[in-house]
Amino acid sequence: MLVLHLHWLTPDPAAPGRLFIWAETAPAEPPARSRRRQGARPHPFAASAAVLTQILCQSDEVRAETRDLWLPGEPARPLPSPDLPVAWSGPADPVSLGQWQVVGLALTAAQAVTFFGDLYVQGPPPGCRLGPGALYWQKAHSWLLSQLAAQLYRPVLVNPPGSAASEARWQLVLDGEEEMAQAARLAAAQPAICRAHAADPEQPPPTRALLDSFLNHLADAAIRLAAVDGSYALPAGNDPASAWSRALLSPDPTVKANPEQMRHFQSSYNAWIRTLTVAGDKHYRVAFRLEAPPRQAAGRQKPVWQLHYLLQARDDLSLLVPAAEVWQEQSELLARLDRQFRAPRERLLTGLGYAARFFPPIQQSLHQKRPDGASLDTAAAYAFLRDCAPKLQRAGFGLLVPPWWNKPGTHLGVRLILSRENSGSGSNPSKGHLGLENLVRYQWQLSLGETTLSRAEFDALVALKSPLVELRGQWVQLDPEQIEAAIRFWQEQDWSGTLSPQAAIRLAALGAENEHQGLAVEGVELDAWLQAWLGQLQGDERLALLPPPAGLQAQLRPYQLYGYAWLHFARRWGMGVILADDMGLGKTIQTLTLMQQLKEEPGELSAPLLLICPTSVVANWELEAARFTPGLQVMVHHGSDRLRAADFAAAAQGQDLVLTSYALARRDAEILQAVAWSGVVLDEAQNIKNAQTKQARAIRGLSAGFRLALTGTPVENRLVELWSIMQFLNPGFLGSAKQFREQYTLPIEKYGDQGAAARLRQLTRPFLLRRVKTDPDVIQDLPDKQELKVYCQLTTE
Repeated sequence: MLVLHLHWLTPDPAAPGRLFIWAETAPAEPPARSRRRQGARPHPFAASAAVLTQILCQSDEVRAETRDLWLPGEPARPLPSPDLPVAWSGPADPVSLGQWQVVGLALTAAQAVTFFGDLYVQGPPPGCRLGPGALYWQKAHSWLLSQLAAQLYRPVLVNPPGSAASEARWQLVLDGEEEMAQAARLAAAQPAICRAHAADPEQPPPTRALLDSFLNHLADAAIRLAAVDGSYALPAGNDPASAWSRALLSPDPTVKANPEQMRHFQSSYNAWIRTLTVAGDKHYRVAFRLEAPPRQAAGRQKPVWQLHYLLQARDDLSLLVPAAEVWQEQSELLARLDRQFRAPRERLLTGLGYAARFFPPIQQSLHQKRPDGASLDTAAAYAFLRDCAPKLQRAGFGLLVPPWWNKPGTHLGVRLILSRENSGSGSNPSKGHLGLENLVRYQWQLSLGETTLSRAEFDALVALKSPLVELRGQWVQLDPEQIEAAIRFWQEQDWSGTLSPQAAIRLAALGAENEHQGLAVEGVELDAWLQAWLGQLQGDERLALLPPPAGLQAQLRPYQLYGYAWLHFARRWGMGVILADDMGLGKTIQTLTLMQQLKEEPGELSAPLLLICPTSVVANWELEAARFTPGLQVMVHHGSDRLRAADFAAAAQGQDLVLTSYALARRDAEILQAVAWSGVVLDEAQNIKNAQTKQARAIRGLSAGFRLALTGTPVENRLVELWSIMQFLNPGFLGSAKQFREQYTLPIEKYGDQGAAARLRQLTRPFLLRRVKTDPDVIQDLPDKQELKVYCQLTTE
């Protein structure tokens, strides 16, 4: 196994910025100890450049380099990476930083962009693991892509040290409060190994400077790579501006222009750059504060909102200087507390001039000699909050908006109430039978803030034709798009009714981050019975264990008793579930126990059960059934002499359990589909992971009272495998294959969407029971491990 390490090498006069990759191998034995250390010594665990080239890339353009790194270790050897398995003990001598020489590959910024893209899609190469530094730079690259997607970059003109020519580059713009905070957190999380390349270990490169160099170099390379298709029309003039524009989208960033012309262009460029830092400087910025009308004034026909202009200290956001005070100050230095605001009037006017491009009321206020704010009606205030404020915030301006604006629950949404149908008949979800198609009653409610709206109240608010309304002392939003969605909701949605357990679980999984028919789901409420029912299915609440059936010839372990009770519970409520216990934990005995219980319960086994398994274990199931549940009448449908058509149907009706294989499930699909089975059980259910095969389609076409899947690996390679198994168990629960791909497969597998993964886990959790041998509730029930050594003597060939 190899552990990959990444280091970002900042540019120097001899070379541009580049990504340095080296790898550690697992040492079989520790190198001999020595007390002598003279300069950098070859790293004993480092992989060769040839190995790296073979594993990572075959490009001849990637060159090998040797670098000296400061790494922890003993005087004679570095410590191996914690990710490497070593058989020898830890250090005997004190650990300190030592200089070690490693050979690796140096990737240009453009090559690094391609490398991270491949790493994201394909994962680490086989036999490789990412070290802490590699994981960090991978995370930094992912964050960089999100900033580029938000178009937070700009073109710049730079003069590299030691070079007479100017260069055109692309640079990230991190002026927004949120982006600056994210970058600061990313820099603070930088592992120490990222700064191992340094001339002096006591003075490693600063974390933020190293991160900024990485981000800007890869941002520049990524934008240039996106422009290689030649679809951009570049200016053909010989003036410096045209040369700069061409260099921005060319592989060569050098601006090829006359030096005298470049001096004049530099002055124009500097003036242009100053207009981009319109929000302020590193000490303070222009800010806007929107105040809602006083409560007593909100009832007027035309309430007035006030937009105030301010200067705000960057290191203390509570320090605000109103524009009126700025205009009163005559000097070029405004002092407040221990802060100094230089050229405050010029900075304020510059910021207001920029903001005026996005918001006409600010433009109108600039006709005043000393603008300190603007009065807005409700429509203008809403336009500022929805459209203008986000743009100003991304440009680096300070925004102080009413606290309710970003607070959940101040927009139009819906609530869902789920309860047991005829809930007065009992409170124990383990007792009593209900029709499975109407087990749960649902009721939708339209909400605005904390208030539930009737149709009449909703119509009255819509009639106000105002995007912001004050409702019971709180301002809430009535977005036109949400109003249209709510009207459709009233017209198209059944506001109350009954549904099946599967549908109830799907609706109960809706969270505040989800939408339903274009409206935010503000909450889902479950009554006490339904909470207990769902908790028992999910394992949050302990199921009452059932006594084993009288005909079971086996002693179940406690965790197996729970698995049997869970299967019985799910079957009782018509839920198709997956028993995904680790291999060796007894999926077979738990399933046979359920079958025996159904046989002993009057009226529960009016038709035979069908169990489909791989051909290799058909005989094993027959033997296990005879051993543990001898009372079950078992018929094996297998072999060339197996029954056909009507003979099979007649014979099956006299049996409790029919065993067959996946191959025959496809070949004899018509025969098997002609029988109405009490239940269908799939052993090694990953055999239907490909939903498009004839085998999977034939099995989905079986008629069954309940369905059960047994597999230790419900997902082997792709999420679509889980969809295929769930489509057999609970058809339509996870949507169509196309919907599942759009909502889960692509977001999770391609983009690593943790939110989508969490939603999928929440949806499928009630349908899956998985225990592994190391679970605390399982390992205490297992017998002591027995090891038997069997020696195989080699014979003469």
